[in-house]
Amino acid sequence: MARRVYLHIGTMKSATTYLQQWGDLNREALAEAGVLWPERGLPFAAVNDLLGKTGARRPSEGAWAGLDAQLRQHAGDAVVSNELLAMLGPRRISRLVGAFAPAEVHVVLTARDLARVIPSQWQTTLKNGSTLTWAQFATAICSDPVKPAQSEPGADDPSEWFWRRQDLPAILRKWQQAVGDRLTVVTVPPAGSPPQIVEARFASVIDVGGHAFAPPAYANSSVGAYSAELIRRVNSQTAGLGSEYQRMGVRNALARLVLAERASTEPRCGLGAEQLAWVRRRALVMVAELDQLGVWVVGELDDLVPNAEPSDGGIDPAVASEADLLEAAVFGLAGMARVHTDVRIEYEQLRRDHDDLLENRERLLTATVLEQR
Repeated sequence: MARRVYLHIGTMKSATTYLQQWGDLNREALAEAGVLWPERGLPFAAVNDLLGKTGARRPSEGAWAGLDAQLRQHAGDAVVSNELLAMLGPRRISRLVGAFAPAEVHVVLTARDLARVIPSQWQTTLKNGSTLTWAQFATAICSDPVKPAQSEPGADDPSEWFWRRQDLPAILRKWQQAVGDRLTVVTVPPAGSPPQIVEARFASVIDVGGHAFAPPAYANSSVGAYSAELIRRVNSQTAGLGSEYQRMGVRNALARLVLAERASTEPRCGLGAEQLAWVRRRALVMVAELDQLGVWVVGELDDLVPNAEPSDGGIDPAVASEADLLEAAVFGLAGMARVHTDVRIEYEQLRRDHDDLLENRERLLTATVLEQR
């Protein structure tokens, strides 16, 4: 049985995709260092199989048994990375930690400064079908909670959704009940830092810091401000198509495969001065609470405090002109035509291959029958 399981629980938008790509790429090298890194997607499917739906990315039936078997056949340490775990409640946390017994569970939480997280989380809501404007989302996040009696019934307020995923002290307190002091926070360095820094920090936590690993060819799937506003408007026209169309058509094709290509040519979404000031105050409170919790920190807690001044180039996408949106839309249409053509060509090739296999099968069956005569 695995000796220790390092459970990387997120948070979302804290280099989790980069670290997962790093682990997938270096699975063999990690194995040589005595660390089991399960195959891509298995940590999501396995947790989904054990606890019920938490957003698995593939069919999950039997996935927990597959992960459990790998852990029981491995004598060293293992890493299970799934950023959806940060928002679990105490009961499901207890069940998950207990399921890894007798391995000792160590929780690793990666964290990034809120001024960069908030725009990324807004884009996540867009890719999942939201039509909330950047101003609506940022205003809801960057303000003190409204008392229930003051809120409008049925109001679409993303604040609770966001803080369930990003209130670092609250997240760690829940997990602390299950794993005690076996908690580590890995901070993501400031914007512009080499991605290898967070990789090195993470590697040191799972005790493979002295080994050489290949860096992943990470492709950031964020989109620029104009493209984000375009996706928001597209969502208002595709709401009735269902989750599969949203996932495959908007999130994977339009956003990730097409519009992400022009991110460097567009301005970024950014917080206003008052919003940034509020976020900075909230970050300082969280940093103080983390310090009081006494968790092991790899990196600097100051990495989690946004700069006092707004970053250059950050805008509210609502200022995009019709010409800006038209340019993004034309690029998007051309890109979707390319994606559709690529898929159609692949489909036609698969159909020809299928027909060839059937023809060969019939030929072999006929030959077999003739031989038997």
